[in-house]
Amino acid sequence: MEGLIGVILIWGAYVLFVQLIGTGAKAVGAGAKTLMEGGSFSDNFSNKLKFKIEKLPQDKDSLYEAYGVSAKGNPGVESSSPVVLIFKLFDKETSLPVLSTFEQFSERDTRVFEHTVSLGNMSDKYWPDWARVSALIPESLIGPHKGNRILELQCLVWNQNTQPVFSGGFLPENSSGAGCIQISTHEFSFNIPNSGYMEIDSERLQVQIASIKLALSIALADGSLDKSEGNEIKKWIKGIVDSTLESQKMKIKDELNKALENGFNEIKNNPINIKLTCDGIKDIGSSADKFDLIELCLDVMAADGEADKEELKQIEEISNLIGIDYQEITRMKDQRLIKLDPASASLAGMEEKLDINPEWDKEKINKHILGLYGKWNGRLNSLPEGNERDNAQQMLTLIAEARKKYS
Repeated sequence: MEGLIGVILIWGAYVLFVQLIGTGAKAVGAGAKTLMEGGSFSDNFSNKLKFKIEKLPQDKDSLYEAYGVSAKGNPGVESSSPVVLIFKLFDKETSLPVLSTFEQFSERDTRVFEHTVSLGNMSDKYWPDWARVSALIPESLIGPHKGNRILELQCLVWNQNTQPVFSGGFLPENSSGAGCIQISTHEFSFNIPNSGYMEIDSERLQVQIASIKLALSIALADGSLDKSEGNEIKKWIKGIVDSTLESQKMKIKDELNKALENGFNEIKNNPINIKLTCDGIKDIGSSADKFDLIELCLDVMAADGEADKEELKQIEEISNLIGIDYQEITRMKDQRLIKLDPASASLAGMEEKLDINPEWDKEKINKHILGLYGKWNGRLNSLPEGNERDNAQQMLTLIAEARKKYS
């Protein structure tokens, strides 16, 4: 996938997006009123759901432009069952979907943009004023073509209990559409700065082939390739192929599958030269491709339910060699760590798990540890019983050990 040209800290865009939609979620709940509030019955029922896209003030510390997606009017919900808004983006000229560089804001099995907003009970409620419900960051989006495009925003109001699974931007052919309350659309002009996925890019393919080799190196760092780790790499390849122009699918599929087979045969006998591989892609391709690489490595690391010390060390080395600040993807790593098998937890790799650089001075290390304690203690108190809570407790145990070691 082509992505963010000239942007190094892509993770900052993800954090910004989360902040923006968090603010919007509060507005959704606060802004909704019953149909008999703020206007006559006929006015409110004729006030169809509509949207607007407008540029938001840019924070002085942010590198990214952001646009708010605001809603106003009546979503037409009559049932008390909880509902969701499902946002999709399409290029109007080609009718092709827009992709997202963020896995959390994509369809379940593809990188097609999808943002779901939970509204709860909206029975006979509407928005009399504009309320922000989503956000768009140009640098995080990949359309079929680059430049100023006419996009179509689709908003599907859906019963949460029957929320569908989209694929490639559309419902499966056998879907009944049960639970759909209404579909609203909004056209707008938008500049997408990234090269489109219909525009062939040999550099991107080179980065993707290197990504497979590096992911295999992560998988074999503990001496063996677990089946779950291999499946993660195959899943990643499938996601790329599914998002590729139809005429290029077979070529890309063959190239990536060949890279997987050849890479495994090479690496199982001789460890990969990580520096040489990273040097070959550091100055080509996009930052989004490299961000994708790191995300793949993290998924492979977590696939077997354990966080191996050598795997974490390799991921940090790869991140630094391709020009992505490892500290910028800490939250990505934490998301994987908290879903591991608690039974596999150990004190091994403490520095790697806690992002502690032993070369820091004692004051900096202890300040870092204090910040980690606040973060993980807050998570522990907000998590229900289960693996994630157990893993948060394991992280607090690691933090306590680190405090002893470096005090």
